[in-house]
Amino acid sequence: MSLFANQMQFLSILAENSRKPYPTVVDTKAIAARLNISLGKTREIIRCLDYMGVIQSDLEGQRSLITQKGMHWLERYSVC
Repeated sequence: MSLFANQMQFLSILAENSRKPYPTVVDTKAIAARLNISLGKTREIIRCLDYMGVIQSDLEGQRSLITQKGMHWLERYSVC
């Protein structure tokens, strides 16, 4: 799967979490398992998305939340 496709799926997981009544940070291991990719690849995606400002992640890259910019980015680039 391409990097862009992985990023979109990653953002979709975080967006799904944000719709919960009480959203919490999402664990990197859980995301890696859902995407069926390595933890290293997942952390690479986290660093990229965090740098772009579409997610916020802790310093260790273990937990993430989608930002408002990420929600707009997901809406704009999602393929219907």
